[in-house]
Amino acid sequence: MSKQASRTSYEPVSRGDNRDGAAGNEKVMLKPVVGMFGSIAFIVGSIIGTGIFLSPTGILAGVSGSVGWSLVFWVFCAAISTCGAYCYVELASIFKKSGGDFTFMDEIYGPMVGYVRVWIMFFMGCPVWSAVQCIVVATYITTPFFQCNDPPFIAVRLLSICVLLVTIFINCYSTILATRFQIIYTIAKNVGLAVIILSGIVLLCRGETDNFRNAFQSQEPFDVRKISGALYAGMFAYSGWSFLIFIVEEVKNPKRTMPIAMNISMTLVTVLYLLANISYLTAMTPQEIIGSDAVAADYAVRVLGSWSWLIWAFVAISAAGCLNSGVYTRTRLIFAASREGRFPRILSFIHIKHHTPILPLILPIPITLVMLCWANVWFLINFMGFIEVIFQTMCYCIIPYVRWKYPEREIPFKTNILVSLVAIAANIFLMVLTMISVPIDCLIGVCFIAAAVGLYYLDLFITSHPDKYSGVTDKINNLLQRLFLSVQQEGKTY
Repeated sequence: MSKQASRTSYEPVSRGDNRDGAAGNEKVMLKPVVGMFGSIAFIVGSIIGTGIFLSPTGILAGVSGSVGWSLVFWVFCAAISTCGAYCYVELASIFKKSGGDFTFMDEIYGPMVGYVRVWIMFFMGCPVWSAVQCIVVATYITTPFFQCNDPPFIAVRLLSICVLLVTIFINCYSTILATRFQIIYTIAKNVGLAVIILSGIVLLCRGETDNFRNAFQSQEPFDVRKISGALYAGMFAYSGWSFLIFIVEEVKNPKRTMPIAMNISMTLVTVLYLLANISYLTAMTPQEIIGSDAVAADYAVRVLGSWSWLIWAFVAISAAGCLNSGVYTRTRLIFAASREGRFPRILSFIHIKHHTPILPLILPIPITLVMLCWANVWFLINFMGFIEVIFQTMCYCIIPYVRWKYPEREIPFKTNILVSLVAIAANIFLMVLTMISVPIDCLIGVCFIAAAVGLYYLDLFITSHPDKYSGVTDKINNLLQRLFLSVQQEGKTY
């Protein structure tokens, strides 16, 4: 495609042009450094964020305060999420490239869809999710210092910026260091859940079981729209399982590691979520949970007393873990898209010393800072979530298509076709629910997709006239390459 050729028409800077001998003769490429434990840490660390500390409210409200049905919903949402996880593992085993859903859609739906996916991720996905997680981290760190009142806006935003920059630095410096931090975050957030679970077990042993009597009795008739809200809250709590698929080229023995890691992670998270919810219900009534904005914090104040600050700290660590895994994995989507020519090729270059895709990590920072300055960044979650569900559903549909179109194609990890059909049906239901609940946010999301399509054709026009524009782009590419000491990947990793 002419677009790909024009983007690599300039002469890249070689390693010899950089006065840095640290790289030696070692090939500059992504390294498979994520083993089984690291893979589990990425999945568990990505899933267990703030959802388990907030979603119990939405699920209990959705089932009209029925304790038994709320626990059933947690298991049901886990089953749906596991179906989606299996679909992505199968797709990763087919295409064998980093980039997650971009890679899947680019291969099957073509370059325009791939371009739209990476454009949305670069300009909206990475900045929005990073900004939200940074704000959560900063809010939970600062709140205990203000007697659990709302901390000052400027304090939260300044600390958010510090959290963002530290996380970006870690991921730029070393993939191994980022993986080790992810393991630490995962262990810490599981310790936080263990504190909640163990305290709940103690209360159960003391006979605090009133809320479990007549567990399946609801206070009012079920409302279909409320039940839909419960499903949405549960799916939000389990989101994050796809992050490992974005970095498949950096996983050791992915054919074996990914299915096992996904099984262990989803089972572990489901058990922890059920035990945490049971613990909440030993100290709080369903009505109190429904009326709470931060269930874990209210539970901690009631049960742990003066030690309740521990839960605030663990929630902050949970959000930091989600931020780290999100930064690590989403930049691999941009890296993969640039390598395939769907985005400027310079974004697929690797730092000669640290072997990290440094430009996709650094360039979204200004947009993220703008998002952090926004007083109300939370409304962005709705339309970004809607867009993500659209792309996710398109990926699920690839499985039955590939099975039909290429029946002889080797599929190292093959799921039952019903798994993909269940995942497709669940996502369609979520899309319909979102369009009914927040139609304006959905319309904004559709407008962003339409804008990305327009930019795709504008990009084709620009790259079809290299004589007019290649001189400027080549100078920018060479400047960025020299400034960030990056070169093209020198070895194939897929």
